[in-house]
Amino acid sequence: MHVTLFGFVLFLHITVAIVAFMMGGVLHAALQALARADDVREMRSWGRLVHVLDPLFPFAALLLLGFGAWLIHLSEGEVRWGDGWLLTALITLIVVEGLSGVLIAPKAKAAVKLIEQAPDGPVPDDLRRLALDPAIWHISHTATFGFTGVVFLMAAKPSGALSVVIVIAAVAIGVLVSLAQLRPLRGSAGSGVAIQRQVDAV
Repeated sequence: MHVTLFGFVLFLHITVAIVAFMMGGVLHAALQALARADDVREMRSWGRLVHVLDPLFPFAALLLLGFGAWLIHLSEGEVRWGDGWLLTALITLIVVEGLSGVLIAPKAKAAVKLIEQAPDGPVPDDLRRLALDPAIWHISHTATFGFTGVVFLMAAKPSGALSVVIVIAAVAIGVLVSLAQLRPLRGSAGSGVAIQRQVDAV
């Protein structure tokens, strides 16, 4: 069996994408766990995971861009930078990573710091608010579903206009999923805080 350089680079490209989705899955689980935690001790292990994984996403994005550019070079003109689906995928990757770096990364660092500094016991209000911050939830889901749309573009290679529609639809689904998950969590968190305050007052 003959293994081409193109096939090997494609393997690396797909592997990085799979690893990125795996890391994203762990962070989505961390969002749920941190939002549902009743005690700071429940948050500590998840906080350490967030601390380790969150800084790795920019490196994954750079690897995806690097291997993708190499694949375009190896395609010998079959794929061009001007292709609509490719431009849409590239812009989506850059925008999502930019938003994540500007909005999520500082909040993630702040959350990890609060978890480390908080004493064992009930979750403080400021940490609870950060765990339920809509910006973190919406952008995290936008990134995951937006990248899922990019994977579809890479597989189907639709026209430029359709590519934009697909990515917008994927992002919209991500926001809706985030809202559906966040709404009951915010309600239960509010009830839990009220109950804890009543207990503390007795």
